[in-house]
Amino acid sequence: MLILFVFLFNLSKKTWRHVPRFHKTLVFVSFINAFYYYLCRNFLLWEFNPKGMNRKWLRAIHILFVTPAITLLSLSSFPSNLSKQILHVMKWTIGSTLIEYFTYRMRIMEYRHGWNVFWSGVIFFILYTYSYLHSKKPVATWILSFVTMFFFIAKFNIPITKRLLKGPVFIIAKILRYS
Repeated sequence: MLILFVFLFNLSKKTWRHVPRFHKTLVFVSFINAFYYYLCRNFLLWEFNPKGMNRKWLRAIHILFVTPAITLLSLSSFPSNLSKQILHVMKWTIGSTLIEYFTYRMRIMEYRHGWNVFWSGVIFFILYTYSYLHSKKPVATWILSFVTMFFFIAKFNIPITKRLLKGPVFIIAKILRYS
């Protein structure tokens, strides 16, 4: 239902016209979302209950479609005035957090390791703020994203082990280093 709602809302707002303008930011958002699943694959803080759907397909749909589509909706109507921008981010953060709260209450989503709806609200605030910043200052946003990532690793005691060195991100880094 959520996927259908996001699709129809994007269709009605004709946001696809803004994809060329925001495509790098949408890739950024997808990458960060995928990196969460990679970094926390054995220590997920939140997870969808697939209810008959393949969990990996559900994650892929979330990474490649839902998060970028929600981000595109927000960016497509982002105001230029600072006070309106703050209200815009707050409106989207509160709305997204409320939707997640209801999905949690309906047992579509579950939280683990101290995660709760408050932290989801923080993530939504970061999502909408950083996606706008990325469209203006991508390098600064990447730096902020890494600082934020280290905060969450420390806050939730996410175990970082040598297994990460075997992952696709670090294999590419090793290849580039030796070439």
